[in-house]
Amino acid sequence: MAILSNLLAITEPTGVWESIIRAFTSVTGNYVLAIIFLTVVIRIIWAVIDTYSKYNQQKMNAIQSSMQPELDKIRVKYENSPQVMNQKQNEVYRKYMNRSYYMGCLATFLVMALNMLIFFTLLSGLNSMASYNIYLSYDNLKYNYANTLNVVQEYLSENDNNVSIFEDYQNLGIIVDEEAQTISLVQYQNEDGEDATEPIILQTSTFKDDFGYIDSVSQGEGNTTTITAVTTNDYIISLANNFGNIIVIENYQPILDEDGQPILDENEQPTYQSLYLYDAVQYLAMEHVVEVYDTDKDSFLWIENFWLADSPTVQSIMSYDTLSSQVGGFEAREQEVYNLFMNDLNSMRGRVNGYYILPILIIAVSALSVFLNNLHTKRRNKKLGKENVKAKGFTKWMPIIIPIILGLFALLYSSVFAIYMLTGQVISTLLLPLQLYIVDKIVNKNKEKEESKNTINYSRKF
Repeated sequence: MAILSNLLAITEPTGVWESIIRAFTSVTGNYVLAIIFLTVVIRIIWAVIDTYSKYNQQKMNAIQSSMQPELDKIRVKYENSPQVMNQKQNEVYRKYMNRSYYMGCLATFLVMALNMLIFFTLLSGLNSMASYNIYLSYDNLKYNYANTLNVVQEYLSENDNNVSIFEDYQNLGIIVDEEAQTISLVQYQNEDGEDATEPIILQTSTFKDDFGYIDSVSQGEGNTTTITAVTTNDYIISLANNFGNIIVIENYQPILDEDGQPILDENEQPTYQSLYLYDAVQYLAMEHVVEVYDTDKDSFLWIENFWLADSPTVQSIMSYDTLSSQVGGFEAREQEVYNLFMNDLNSMRGRVNGYYILPILIIAVSALSVFLNNLHTKRRNKKLGKENVKAKGFTKWMPIIIPIILGLFALLYSSVFAIYMLTGQVISTLLLPLQLYIVDKIVNKNKEKEESKNTINYSRKF
């Protein structure tokens, strides 16, 4: 069902991340699986860099732990002499913060900057892909709807506007042949009311992705020619209007009140409403649009559209204003076309797009990773007999702030990006024990080397 327009309002993103994601998607056949596998690859490669960063961080923490007791003593001893206290503290800083310390700080900063670069460039790439794929989905639905109206129009034109076939409009259907690029109006029951072994084809037309044309009209004695450009949107709206005033069956069904009872006229007789051709064709078109939507929608588990946020405040069928702002603007009269079928689709298939599951999981896993890292640090310091340096100021709140910020990103951006963050957090948490083990081994090995250099050989030489 994925016959799309060739005249796209936006172009396909061609950035580095977009190209990489498309390459993974071509292998997995699914955007979500592509993001998961890409994240696993990124995190495994990143684990090597992150391990080095943790080693540097542990060295700096060890230096801070060593000088903290001296700083505390100075603070107590020179409490009433601020200038002397600052001088003594600077001496301690110069003693411990050597070239190695500052190189470690620089390395940590560079790793952090690289991590942020990957995070935000990938976010930007996925946002571009989200806008593009949201437009493709809408464009696909729009042209399937338009071609349904068009094949009905062609059938009526070739059959002297015979609308009687639409008396039993629920017996009609639409079949698209993607290989042949055709769309057919079919009938599922024969004239005897029995199910046909094969759908009876009433009309077959070429599936179009552009209905625009130039209309030339000659007027008056001077043969003045008026040339008018009719856009695709103009044509779709005109098709819908053509069906509007044609009655298929008069007094088709009684008009009911809120309790389901017939509404009576002044003579106490039931009032009836007619079956208009537009209603029959709209039923037929929406039945096809819903089929296309169900077949091609980008859903994942509980998420109806993974290009949107996993949130109960986000609707799976976007309003025109939201769609327009996401895509970046449409052609003239696009909202009129949108209203022809998307409002009906929303009433038939629209629902909340999620339940905050991804943001909650991201916050929980991120908090668990921070907790495990801090727990390891405390146990290592206790084993070494070192005092834990308590975080102060803004740093104290970082273990809480970072998971919340990641959760907010999951709320504000697409579920695909949230899946990337969640997968990354899970992989990082699983790899954390191994990273910490490697860091401890390196630290212990360096410590043994340092101790062996400082060992004084007291043996006498003969």
